[in-house]
Amino acid sequence: MAIEDSFDIVNDPGATTTTVPSDPATAKLGTALQDTEIPVKLLYSKSKVYVHPSTKVSDFIPGYISIVEKAPHEYLIAWTPEALILSKDMEAFVQVDNNPEEEEGSTVMIPSLMDRPHDQYSLYAISSPLENINSVFVRPPCFTKWYGSVVLNFKDGSSSAPLWFHDDESRSTVLQKNTQGGKFSDDQGTDCQVRWGGDEFMHRLCQLTQVTRSENDAHLYLVGERKASSTATTTTTAKKQHAYDTSVFDSTQMDPWMATWKEFRWNALEKLSRITKFSRDAAAGVLNHPASRQFTRNLPPRLQEALNTDAVRATTDDYDSARIYLAKWAAGLAARSDQDTPIERRYRHVGIWGHGWEEETALGVFEVLNNENDFSIPTHTRTQPISEAEWRSFFDDQGRLSVGEPYIRKRIFCGGLDPSIRREAWLFLTDVFPWNSTADERERLAEQYRQSYRELRSKWLDDPEVKESAKFQDQKHRIDKDVHRTDRTVPFYAKEDMPNPDVTMHVGTNENLEKLKELLCTYNMYNTDLGYVQGMSDLLSPLYMVIQDDLVFQAFVGFMNRTKSNFYMDQSGMHRQLLIMDTLLQFMDPSLYKHFQRADSDNLFFCFRWFLVWFKRELSWDDTLTMWEVLWSDYLTDKFMFFVALAILDQHRDSIIDYLRSFDEIIKYINDLSMGINVQETLQRAEILFYQFKQRVEAVDTKREQLQQSLESSSKEAKEERRDLQAQLNKLPTVSEMLRELIATEEESSNIATNSNSEKEKV
Repeated sequence: MAIEDSFDIVNDPGATTTTVPSDPATAKLGTALQDTEIPVKLLYSKSKVYVHPSTKVSDFIPGYISIVEKAPHEYLIAWTPEALILSKDMEAFVQVDNNPEEEEGSTVMIPSLMDRPHDQYSLYAISSPLENINSVFVRPPCFTKWYGSVVLNFKDGSSSAPLWFHDDESRSTVLQKNTQGGKFSDDQGTDCQVRWGGDEFMHRLCQLTQVTRSENDAHLYLVGERKASSTATTTTTAKKQHAYDTSVFDSTQMDPWMATWKEFRWNALEKLSRITKFSRDAAAGVLNHPASRQFTRNLPPRLQEALNTDAVRATTDDYDSARIYLAKWAAGLAARSDQDTPIERRYRHVGIWGHGWEEETALGVFEVLNNENDFSIPTHTRTQPISEAEWRSFFDDQGRLSVGEPYIRKRIFCGGLDPSIRREAWLFLTDVFPWNSTADERERLAEQYRQSYRELRSKWLDDPEVKESAKFQDQKHRIDKDVHRTDRTVPFYAKEDMPNPDVTMHVGTNENLEKLKELLCTYNMYNTDLGYVQGMSDLLSPLYMVIQDDLVFQAFVGFMNRTKSNFYMDQSGMHRQLLIMDTLLQFMDPSLYKHFQRADSDNLFFCFRWFLVWFKRELSWDDTLTMWEVLWSDYLTDKFMFFVALAILDQHRDSIIDYLRSFDEIIKYINDLSMGINVQETLQRAEILFYQFKQRVEAVDTKREQLQQSLESSSKEAKEERRDLQAQLNKLPTVSEMLRELIATEEESSNIATNSNSEKEKV
């Protein structure tokens, strides 16, 4: 039978309705449902409960198992794939998952499951009245199955797919301290041993109905009549009036050895998180306790080394604290989960919608979303690099661009460039050649640039007075030292097959390194006010390796015209960039920003290196080339770099918030991302975040205009109404001129900067 992709939202449990089955017997997997409108309330949800359609991890489908109250004493048991939960409703699932002991349930919409094709998501979806469930098959985690599972058996003889509780991925289990799957207390407040998600689900089920263990199968639990209550209308009241069946509850627990291992594993990691250079000896004593040694062989190799007391003492300065280790571990899990998610859903949890609406403003989430369909959320447009054949097709017989500059910039932004055409394309991107020039015009320009470079070089190379001056010698010495430390692992710069012309340098050199020195000394003469500053060699090195011609000097000048403010002696350029990033992060992710404030990291110092050399120290060599050409394209904005930085923080924000508490931990964690950042993943996220940012700015402006119009048209006598409107205006996020520059055109950006007097070049 067909199943429909239909959802109805519930805003008020007492007044709003949703679609549910009128006949309980039809309300299960794979059956059509009839409509009856009734109020519903989400009482319980658990995240990262998977269906495993096959043994391939990429096929696993994440979802939420939940209990919904559709009327007093009438409940639905549901499993809903994450893909079928709309963004505007996801917040309720997350809130109930993260706050399982809240006394008030959250309203939510659920699938009506009518006339929808059996696709890979809806095929396994469940929405069944509790009275339609005959039994539950519960298999706790064991040494052969790290994840536990439950199977719902219905009264007509059908069953659900096994629902696997991935406790180490569930956010709620991370938030429940001292657990690796949920540690509860019984009704008398006595601590029980480590729980897992299925045993938490059974805990809730026992509060709603009679559950007894089968005499024939130790893993089978029979579901009986609901527990009655004359006054209760919610699960909370039922909790207070009925203690759960402890015999059933205890029997669904893990094997004691498995529970002990899980509990130890978590406790060991927690103990490790306390290791600092001031308390390592005390922590090492805890870790070296005889009761702990028998388990250490099962820990990851990195932790086994850390648990060795001597190793802890000897390598404290180099060793990651356990809190950082946990953050990396969680980030690794999240990254693998993202990679295993089908491409059409992978980026649905990026940015604003991915983290829920986490601030109190007068701007509702519906005003930011295009419409109620999740698939209206922006996605990226990344594609394959431009091939040599495609590049040639962009030009006519005279070598003039025939497709339009905006189109080619878009293609470079979306895909980057094949190495075979990089040299030619970079000369356009760094403003050496105009986009509308012909091949003959470019050849003439190239010769002019080469001649100009030779003349400028001769001003220092052929003038002994300049070469021997103290100022030039000081700059030349800085350049020599920096060049010999730049990209020496790249084969192009690695070998030392010729003696160093500078006898004070006790290292060999090669012609490519000497060319870098020559180019930087010439730029020192070209821009006498700025001169040479450490870090410029990092920007020149990739340019020269790609272009390998004196034209590279003009390309470097073009690049420096964009980045020279990074090297001002008063650091005003870098300060402005960090201020822009600060403002952008507050606007887009206030929760993460507040966490940085609590950890004394709101100076965003970890972004300094990113902006200084355009992420070159964070990415592999080839990825750096791709990143630069995308940033040079100026397709969406000439300040796309800030969205790249935001994308990196967005990808790791949950790990940072959950595990890292101090400036030292955050700076180390982020610095350790170097060479581990996936450039394509980052660019995809950055593009989505740009679209989200633009939509939110537009939504704020629209809301502000609406409120101001309402305020102007309201009667002066309606003081309460006016106060409310003014309060809403005051709650709106601020969109500063600095933020508006991020989405302005080049001309608009220039006007904004001029009008606000916000940018002055200083040396």
